[in-house]
Amino acid sequence: MTPYNGLLFFYILGLLLLPAIVTGLLEKPLKHYGLLFTAILLGLVFSENGQLMALAVFYIWQIALCFLFLRIPNKTRLKLRLAIALSLVPLAAVKIGEILPVSHVFQLLGVSYMTFRSVQVLIDIHDGKLKELRLLDLSYFLLFFPSVASGPIDRYRRFSSDLNRKPSRAEYTEMLRRGIWKLMFGAFFCFVLSGLIWHSWLQPLPERGLLAAVSYMYGYTFYLFFNFAGYSSMAIGTAYILGISLPENFRMPFLSVDMKDFWSRWHISLSTWLRDYVYSRFVMDSLKKKRFRGKRTASYIGYILTMMTMGIWHGPTPAYLLYGAYHALLMCVNEALDLHWKPFRKIKQQGWSQVIMVVVTFHLFSFGLLIFSGRLF
Repeated sequence: MTPYNGLLFFYILGLLLLPAIVTGLLEKPLKHYGLLFTAILLGLVFSENGQLMALAVFYIWQIALCFLFLRIPNKTRLKLRLAIALSLVPLAAVKIGEILPVSHVFQLLGVSYMTFRSVQVLIDIHDGKLKELRLLDLSYFLLFFPSVASGPIDRYRRFSSDLNRKPSRAEYTEMLRRGIWKLMFGAFFCFVLSGLIWHSWLQPLPERGLLAAVSYMYGYTFYLFFNFAGYSSMAIGTAYILGISLPENFRMPFLSVDMKDFWSRWHISLSTWLRDYVYSRFVMDSLKKKRFRGKRTASYIGYILTMMTMGIWHGPTPAYLLYGAYHALLMCVNEALDLHWKPFRKIKQQGWSQVIMVVVTFHLFSFGLLIFSGRLF
């Protein structure tokens, strides 16, 4: 059973959400039922996929790391790097197993998203933003079912704040309304629109030929958007019903005027996570240590590190690595144009030139998805 896929899943989801709705409308805390809800669905999904033991190992590994790191005195950067490296071990095992079938012994749905949550907790502990951890809160955060398979990626302090508050009836009624709407909206995107694109556009295309590749590029872009945005919307909708306001993941990305703008609209929870925990940390540390002579060198290298991290996060395959490198190049060019070509900012804000920039940005991203899909090479 796959999350948010199939009538059986939605039947079970509906049954399990009914007690949450009653609890919320009665102005009772949703935390403990939410934990039970997550435990039941994780058990059903992961046991059916034969991954329940892998999930248990992953959970114990990450929880132990977070609590051990919290208690370590003198949390140096070296210790943080070691903790992060250990946290990434399960993710690395899964990703390596995807390209080396001989080592395909550890499989885990949603391992990328859960790992980034754990790494975020470790970094916030090191930075002094987290002084204490609660086992139930951390467990719920790492394994929160609605977003375990495909995000969005939340932040522990924000999540914990939602988890430990009791919304009024009026507040929960509004969350329930938004949750139901998000579920319906997401289902329409995912099963109707993306399904139509896949069956009527992508599947009939021949495997070779320039025109077929161009058509596939456009079709795959819209298919992936509706599919991914649909799943994100359903996850957010389910979370609302459980009293948790997950961050939005898409904000009209195809109206972006450049690639910086695009990454503030597409897969927002991942791009902001990478911005805060990879790009900004690298740039600030480089400036503090005067690592480079040029003032903007740290920023360019930061974009390369950030986008390559994104590529590797999807998997260590040539297509994903090239996808990351491609976006690193685009972000560096975008930065250079912003800094050194004064008309660039104006043309992104005025009339027809703005429309042209939107069209150009869309095509730049669509070509990137053609690389991502593996069909180009």
